[in-house]
Amino acid sequence: MLHITGWAICMSFPLLFVRGQAWYNQVLAVLLSVVLSLAIEITCRRWRSSEHALHLKAGKAAAELSFLKSQLHPHFLFNTLNNIYSLAILQHEYTAPSILKLSNMMRYATTDTHRDFVLLQREIECIHDYIDLQQLRLSARTRVRLSVSGNPGFKCIAPMLLLPFLENAFRNGVSSQETSDIVIQLQTTEQGIHFYCSNKLFSQEVSSGETAEDISHTRERLQQLYPQRHLLHTAADNGIYTVKLDLYI
Repeated sequence: MLHITGWAICMSFPLLFVRGQAWYNQVLAVLLSVVLSLAIEITCRRWRSSEHALHLKAGKAAAELSFLKSQLHPHFLFNTLNNIYSLAILQHEYTAPSILKLSNMMRYATTDTHRDFVLLQREIECIHDYIDLQQLRLSARTRVRLSVSGNPGFKCIAPMLLLPFLENAFRNGVSSQETSDIVIQLQTTEQGIHFYCSNKLFSQEVSSGETAEDISHTRERLQQLYPQRHLLHTAADNGIYTVKLDLYI
């Protein structure tokens, strides 16, 4: 009896070995499956991260290109130079101040705008200079009302972010035959800035109220530079075009 039992135990060792080997193979297969799944997941995550980084880089490049396109319009420069030339011919007292304002704007457009952000006060000064230079060509039929309130302090903003809205207003809201108002309001608060601009529409070609290319560039810059930190609303109702921008900075 003991002999038979010993024989049975001896015969069970190969079976245990076979079962152990099978169990080992199963565990190894599971581990290999887990490792392979993790490797695939890590690879996919890195690929998505790389794709996201490339997307951001492409978006930034597009925003920078849009920004270059949205800088001072050549027509504005030509018209301003012609207006200053006329003042110079007449030896008008506004000649020197106008040249200085244009010089300040050119310096801002060519030097300060290479930075990602500038002081809000610098942008406000550019707006003042731009409006003063535009008024050189305006008649008494066009009234420009500018209101700046609040303390900009050390708040910063992307350079020349608001100027396209002004250019759009002066491009579409001025007539030599009809009276019109261009209203520009800029309020600074603790949360950020609130910008408002309205103008009458005269051109039938821009029934939407905006020059699509310039405003679309600004929309792209806002999306790129201030994601989820801005609210932009534009509307053209009853012949009046309005822009409302809330920027949280």
